[in-house]
Amino acid sequence: MPVITKITTQKRQGRYNVFLDGQYAFPVSESTLIEFQLMKGQELSDEEVAAIKAGEVTAMANTTALNYLSYQPRSVHEVVTHLREADLPEEAIQTAIQRLKDLNYLDDAQFARLYVNDRRHIGDKGPRVIAQKLREKGVSANTIEDALAEVPDAEWLELGRSVAIKLQRHNRQRSHQESLNRIRQGLAQKGFNADYSSAIMAQLDWDDEEDNEMALLKQQAEKQWRLKRRYTGNERKQKVKQALYRKGFALDQIDAVLNELEE
Repeated sequence: MPVITKITTQKRQGRYNVFLDGQYAFPVSESTLIEFQLMKGQELSDEEVAAIKAGEVTAMANTTALNYLSYQPRSVHEVVTHLREADLPEEAIQTAIQRLKDLNYLDDAQFARLYVNDRRHIGDKGPRVIAQKLREKGVSANTIEDALAEVPDAEWLELGRSVAIKLQRHNRQRSHQESLNRIRQGLAQKGFNADYSSAIMAQLDWDDEEDNEMALLKQQAEKQWRLKRRYTGNERKQKVKQALYRKGFALDQIDAVLNELEE
């Protein structure tokens, strides 16, 4: 049987070269060196050499996975994908994944809870968008549902209200109806369903909306009146009326403002 004649360190910390019968044989990590208790003068059978090499591949998968996890929490799917992209054997990948689960380094339920809480505190996304992001990370539907359910409705509503207030300010130069439509659309895009959106919209302050609405209508009417100056008489009035109606202004208010313009 071949004998280990030398073990040397590599430039990379924690890596070693193993020599059998005076010839370089294979590299190992420190964990593999310890696991198989490799030392100078040790005899190795072909089966033992094969086991050491297989163990080294698994150790490499473990190290790669731990390095990937060191930057931020990951789902099981993300870690598996990363290891496959590193061209590691499937058996070594599954062994590494199971080891990480046993050590509680990989837990999709915990990952989903952390992800939901982080996104609520540092972002403006509602449950639907967060759920979609978790699905993209390979987390199961039941696990996602459980993580979202841990957040009280009141907290989702508070987050949605902050989103809606920003949208309300951003759309102040639009008609009340168009502003409402834009806010609802914005909430939907951020991941809030219809029930949440209705509850959120009900909390918004519209106290000064009536005066603001009339001022905007007059401003827009004057603008459209100028833009439609190539038309005359009733045709001009109808063109302006149509343009203002499309912007969400009420017909009775439009008629009142247009009558003023004509006078």
